[in-house]
Amino acid sequence: MARNREPQIFNISFLDVICGALGAVIFLFIAVPKGGSSPANRQQVTMSYDTLHQHLFATISDSLKHKRPGDTLLVVLADYKELPGLSDCPTCPECPETASLAENQPYTQAAKPSQTGKSDSLKTTPEPPKQEDVKRSKYLGDPPGVPCKVSFEVNWTDIGDNVDLFVCKGTKCVSGGAREIRDIGQWDSGKAKTKFFGSDLRTTQEAVRQFDKIIPGEYKLYARLKESVKNNASVNVRGLVYSRNENGEEKGEPFSATLQLNAERVLLGTVTMPDNGNFQLVKN
Repeated sequence: MARNREPQIFNISFLDVICGALGAVIFLFIAVPKGGSSPANRQQVTMSYDTLHQHLFATISDSLKHKRPGDTLLVVLADYKELPGLSDCPTCPECPETASLAENQPYTQAAKPSQTGKSDSLKTTPEPPKQEDVKRSKYLGDPPGVPCKVSFEVNWTDIGDNVDLFVCKGTKCVSGGAREIRDIGQWDSGKAKTKFFGSDLRTTQEAVRQFDKIIPGEYKLYARLKESVKNNASVNVRGLVYSRNENGEEKGEPFSATLQLNAERVLLGTVTMPDNGNFQLVKN
């Protein structure tokens, strides 16, 4: 009778395989960190282009000095600025490149003979700067690791220190406990610690960011040192308030503070954020 029994496809063994695969996917989703990287891991390569000699120059950080020619690097172009060309440089007779450019440059005023019979030197009227050449941002610091419209962030040195950031508007606060409030922003730090195998994926940064648009209002920034593996009595944190409006204009203002272990959360500053991103930071 057993030989004539029809095989069953959806049996207990099949369900075990499906459940195991689903559990593996859920585990990878929890274990893989999300959010921005530490500011120390950004801006590792700074490149410039010499338009006169058509050469590329790069400044590489110490963490990449072990790389060899032929190694592949992942480069994300965040922004670029045009360097001055020949037309922006003053002409000199000793420089054949600029002298040849000066001969071909159109003059806005023709040479006129003077009363002595000699022609006056040719004069040129400088052209107004083009719209794309005007610097649209006065902020020269590092942008946030994750592209966004607004970022409130703090970072510290020792990964064993656990710092919590709170960004509050009125009676509502966004932090690791309440990770997203529509009127404030989204908590984004990449800090995670799995309980299954004790793996630690925490970073030395916490941030609250606005991705879709700038949300105006008054924000209060708080932080506290929750715990320290090395039992550090205090920790120094560096912070940044950053904005980028629809026209691409950036503004950023750094700040710093000292947090005591197991103390109440400390007010770092108050930010007044308008629609255009031209915020005002009052440091505490």
